[in-house]
Amino acid sequence: MEPKPHCTYEKQLELLKERGMRIDDDAAALALLERAGYYTLSGYSYPFRMTASDGSRTDRFFPGTSITQVRALWEFDHRLRSAAFAAIQHVETYLRALLAYSLGSVDPMIHRKRELLSIDHPRAYPRWLENLDRKVADSREEFIVHHREKRGGVIPIWVATDVLDWGGLSYLYSFAPSGVREQVAQRFRLSAPQLKSWLRALNIVRNVCAHHGRFYNRYYSLTPKLPHGDRDKSFDAIDSAKGTTFAMLTLMQHLSSHTVGASMRGLPAVIRTFPRDAGASPGAMGVPDQWDSYPLWR
Repeated sequence: MEPKPHCTYEKQLELLKERGMRIDDDAAALALLERAGYYTLSGYSYPFRMTASDGSRTDRFFPGTSITQVRALWEFDHRLRSAAFAAIQHVETYLRALLAYSLGSVDPMIHRKRELLSIDHPRAYPRWLENLDRKVADSREEFIVHHREKRGGVIPIWVATDVLDWGGLSYLYSFAPSGVREQVAQRFRLSAPQLKSWLRALNIVRNVCAHHGRFYNRYYSLTPKLPHGDRDKSFDAIDSAKGTTFAMLTLMQHLSSHTVGASMRGLPAVIRTFPRDAGASPGAMGVPDQWDSYPLWR
């Protein structure tokens, strides 16, 4: 199958008009297409497309749909993604420090001593170690160069963790001895299985944020294990919607509440800016009514 032909910005604008989108300012619309890209914006205009009798979306937009509405959603998503990425970076830094300290207390080279680890999936560990070795070999960080040149290439765990991203840390946590997993999880007021599932789910969130993907109305197939019993009432709001963006943000709020130096103000502030006049609802994110009455969101 041949790809669709390339379209100029002007042709893209005409195509939107032909499909029923209202354009009040051609120059502003062309600037938006150049800034964001037609394909990226199509993800935000999709909810405004009419439905056919079989339930599928057509190319036509609902009457009254304006490119201003699409821009408002795109700009909101940019703010939400930036706030989420900032929040998750604080948690990542704290998680890295906790793992480095707890694992180092067992053995400085524990990450290379399989007999000291607790590995559920044997094939995952060699791949993780290969990835770590590649990151160390490619690194130009002074602390890595020092250990390569002055320490005979011996990289202890508290150095190794500094080259790992969220995904690498998530795997490292899953390989850690059960005692270390429980110790780290308790710092976040979670059980080890709960934290393990949260790290896996939030790895997808981090990647979406880092690579500027559409975020606000995404659905996640990897769902977290939530606390039961005497728990924060905020989890009641996501019990039946654990795959929504709001659920992922709730996890981040909980982790931030137990992360030294993290702020919990950024995400609520951005959610309050949702463009309700853009023809969409915060419900697309999984946000419930009176969401800001729950403890983690006050």
